[in-house]
Amino acid sequence: MLHSLKPVYGIVILLTFTFAGAVHAQNVPPDGNGPLVGSAIDKENQADYKGAVDDCNKAIAANPANAQAYMVRGLAYYDLERYKEAIVDYDKAIRLLPGNAFYHISRGDAYKKLKEYQNAINDYDKAIAVNVNYINAYVNRANAESELGRFDEAIEDTKKVIELDPKNCTAYNNLGYEKMKLGQYGDAFADFNKALAINPRNEYACINTGSVNYWLGNYEDAIREYKKAIEFFPKSPKGYTNRGMAEFKLGMYEEALTDYTTSLTLDAKSAYTLLNLGELKLTLRDYKEAVKALCTSISIDSTDARAYNSLGYAYFLSKNYNHAIASYNKAIAKGGIGYKPYYQYFDEAMYGLRKHPVSQFTNLEWISPVEDVNKLYKGTIQLSGKPQLAIRVKISSTKPISKQNIQLMVNDQPMNAGDKMSILDSKELPKNVQTGNFEYEYHAVIQVSPGQNVLKVVYGNKHTPELNIVYNTQISEAFLN
Repeated sequence: MLHSLKPVYGIVILLTFTFAGAVHAQNVPPDGNGPLVGSAIDKENQADYKGAVDDCNKAIAANPANAQAYMVRGLAYYDLERYKEAIVDYDKAIRLLPGNAFYHISRGDAYKKLKEYQNAINDYDKAIAVNVNYINAYVNRANAESELGRFDEAIEDTKKVIELDPKNCTAYNNLGYEKMKLGQYGDAFADFNKALAINPRNEYACINTGSVNYWLGNYEDAIREYKKAIEFFPKSPKGYTNRGMAEFKLGMYEEALTDYTTSLTLDAKSAYTLLNLGELKLTLRDYKEAVKALCTSISIDSTDARAYNSLGYAYFLSKNYNHAIASYNKAIAKGGIGYKPYYQYFDEAMYGLRKHPVSQFTNLEWISPVEDVNKLYKGTIQLSGKPQLAIRVKISSTKPISKQNIQLMVNDQPMNAGDKMSILDSKELPKNVQTGNFEYEYHAVIQVSPGQNVLKVVYGNKHTPELNIVYNTQISEAFLN
């Protein structure tokens, strides 16, 4: 039996941690109930989980102190997604037979399914205390630490996996993901390539190399990487979703729609794909379909702040200001104190709610060095080595855009062209026929000062979400040029 742990991560990057979870019949203690437990193990490994539960019930009725019967029944409950019942059985097995590393890692996995990540980590700690070389415990502890935003700790655990198994391509992929969340793009890219050197057909490493390019605004390169992943894994919904996102950023709306539709035929319950489909419909001004897709996404995953933010934006653009404000407030509540709305429309929605016509609306979006600051740990990129940072921002407005009124701010101080900033040839885009908006891409390269720098691009009374850049020469160089 294999347990696949699928953490939910930011910009549709999904990593799968797989470990062998089979309990072998030869380990059954000579307690008179061996045949029943052995039968349960066989049924568990053949995915007959209810049959495994029935056999374990009989074994436990005959011998209430049979630790292995509780353990196997817990595994069957886990596979039936009855995680709380699995934990009850794991508790009994651990009380009857303490000091078993596999029992603790199994209970940790059930806690992780319930999003009780600290309890999961506590069990992985106990498994490692029993067996300091237990690779699966390090893998799954790193996964739980990532869910809690403790990426530095996750990196240390993943490095331990690589120390114990230098050819573990999944570990290199996971290490790259953890570094990417810290904004260490160069190191992340290198780790994904190490994973691919070990296994060129590693689905997640293929997708994640594309995601590094996506986060840096290199959408054509991202599409090429996602295409490779799709060629290797044509039944993988993640490849289609991610490629659709990159196509969307390039204005390839029909191609994006095709990829999202294909992804949903493979996984109809992907909240993230539905979120992106909703944002595409929003851009196409099909607000009814946007609301439908976003509401479906939220019904599957009600924890995603961006889904509420986008839903509110769809309501705002369709002049449903009450629903827009309610959705915006839910986005803030779900996102927490540090959440920075991707679409900022609250003031205009309040204005419209007071029966005033909303004649002008402007939105600023990061393209590079990151598309959504909420997907970074603490909204921060750690930069070292080269102190240069490339800035790209897309400005959309219902009225023509005045380039002279665009201002880059660092630590709330305006930055002007000169020694520390170069404004590059920016793209003045034609009026978007789909949205009816005027669009402009602002490009600049700046010299980052040591320490913490808070960046934002301002246009009128709107600005991008604030982005923290920490420049520290002791941290490995970031891939930001």
